Amino acid sequence: MKKSGLAKNDRIYLNNDFKDILEHGIKVYGKGLVLWCRLYPHGREEGVKPRPSQQARIGVIVSKKLGNAVQRNRCKRLLKEAFRINRHLLKDSADCIFCPKDIEVFKDYSTAGAAFLDLVKKAKILKESKDL
Repeated sequence: MKKSGLAKNDRIYLNNDFKDILEHGIKVYGKGLVLWCRLYPHGREEGVKPRPSQQARIGVIVSKKLGNAVQRNRCKRLLKEAFRINRHLLKDSADCIFCPKDIEVFKDYSTAGAAFLDLVKKAKILKESKDL
């Protein structure tokens, strides 16, 4: 049976990538969730290196203030699943870092998915309808 998780190149895992997105990306607040997002150019631009992979990537930062390890890992799983299911709606070169602030938003997948989509719409990183 095929594993349906995220591959390593679908996740943001390097410390330099996190720092770059947190410093140079846009920050958007939503209901119980914060998003930092950065769009990378496809071609060569002065001072900005394009990524080798042009798919959207996700990173999740969860504070220990949010709850115990079980609750924090559940938040991460729900956000990654919402990203995996809705990735085709996002612009290709988007790197997104999510930081949950309220545990009530992550009671089940439907509320987590709705919070994810609301925040992505607010950040304006959805593809145009003609691109779908």
